[in-house]
Amino acid sequence: MAGDIVYADIKHSSSEHSSSRRRSDSHHHGIFLKVECAMIIILLVIVIVLSIFVIRFKSARHTKVNNESKEKYCTGQNKSETSTSIGCFNSSTASKSCPSEDWKLHGGKCYWVAKSEKSWYESKNDCIMKNSHLMVIQDFIDMSFLWRNLQASASYWVGLRIPPGEELWTWVDNSTFDPQLFPKENKRPRTRGMKCVLVSYTEIAEESCGKHHQWICQL
Repeated sequence: MAGDIVYADIKHSSSEHSSSRRRSDSHHHGIFLKVECAMIIILLVIVIVLSIFVIRFKSARHTKVNNESKEKYCTGQNKSETSTSIGCFNSSTASKSCPSEDWKLHGGKCYWVAKSEKSWYESKNDCIMKNSHLMVIQDFIDMSFLWRNLQASASYWVGLRIPPGEELWTWVDNSTFDPQLFPKENKRPRTRGMKCVLVSYTEIAEESCGKHHQWICQL
């Protein structure tokens, strides 16, 4: 009888130990599953981040290569090829914006064309009020703006004149005047008062600064 009791106690103790071990194994297994899931999620996040980085790197590299190719192409062009130079210049400066819709973006510069008429000095002051200056023509980009936007029947003041007490033609920003790029034509006898320059669709000519004409501001 005593042997039966001892056997029953041992069997009961063994059963409790087995049950406890199963619960412990089940608990550990659940922890392992959670850890594995967390690691899988972390790995997925790392893979996604690396993929985004690689895509952005390739895109940036591609953009850099394209820009370098365009720069080499544009630099290698003959400066006398006006249309090609204009296309290259515009492609690299298209991101610039002008103050308002009244201004026209061309070749990385903004131009404002007046519809009223003033003297050269009044036109100069009007451009200063607009935080700009009378148009300065330095390259074929500037010339192409004139060809595309001037009215055939109008003449416009630009920022070229002979300053008081001087003899040389000077731009309002003190930049060099290139007579080969910007040849002036005089169909009339020159007078002492003809110290400012007008441009039109057909000619570039000297004029008395007090005459009233339209004008072009640039910034």
